[in-house]
Amino acid sequence: MLGLLSAMSAGTADFLGGLASRRARALAITTASHLVGCLMAAALAALIAADPVASDIGWGALGGVAGAGGLLSIYAGYARGRVSITAPVAGVGTAALPVLVDSFTGGDPLSTLTVIGILLGLVAIAMISMARSQSTGRVGLSLAYGLGGAVGLGLLLTGLAQAGEDSGIWPLVAARGAGFVGLAAVMVLTRQKQSASAPVVWLVMGIGLLGVAGNALFIAATRVGSTAVAAVVTSMFPAFTVLWAWKVFCERLRPVQVVGIAVALVAVSLIVIG
Repeated sequence: MLGLLSAMSAGTADFLGGLASRRARALAITTASHLVGCLMAAALAALIAADPVASDIGWGALGGVAGAGGLLSIYAGYARGRVSITAPVAGVGTAALPVLVDSFTGGDPLSTLTVIGILLGLVAIAMISMARSQSTGRVGLSLAYGLGGAVGLGLLLTGLAQAGEDSGIWPLVAARGAGFVGLAAVMVLTRQKQSASAPVVWLVMGIGLLGVAGNALFIAATRVGSTAVAAVVTSMFPAFTVLWAWKVFCERLRPVQVVGIAVALVAVSLIVIG
């Protein structure tokens, strides 16, 4: 349930990010939302009893920088390559990397039903993420951007999962803060300036709040259960992004996406039962 709530938050934040990117540069939106998220996470962390150590902050910061780079890679893939290739590769990879790390570092053994559910979840993520591309970008370039996004976001989830149980959500504060610094540096180096209207500011606030909520829920999920399970369920966020687009913009769902959502429901059920 925590993983599903995390996916819902992240998917909604992704949808709001798409809305905001229609009115401002994606890099500026991502940078500002990271700053908002860092401030919100810090305010919440101060209210929660915690005893973080240096390694907890370090893991969060490393994951945050990697996650920021992953977002930039995905956005570049959308702009310069084929969305239909970049999105599925990034979605599946984001889920697969924490699963692989957990298995190699001696994570809790998974039941057969859970393993089947995880595999179906990976398939579902790819199916839900598929959409007709409006770009004629090269396959190899699109694949590279997707892999960059997968590694970045996968390392973000992995870093947050490595933090100790007594660290509260301070690793998330470090992740958002480090991500903001990295993105701000890119903005300075590329000399990008962006003014924002009131509607965009409110969207950025929503993105920051929901993004932090999604990450915090993922951290909670890893502490009460398996990191592998939490990562796969959380990475089903494209389903909620697609559903919001269908509801708000009346976008038609492709048959493969409808089947993917159904497969995701089956996968979650198997994971819960397992």
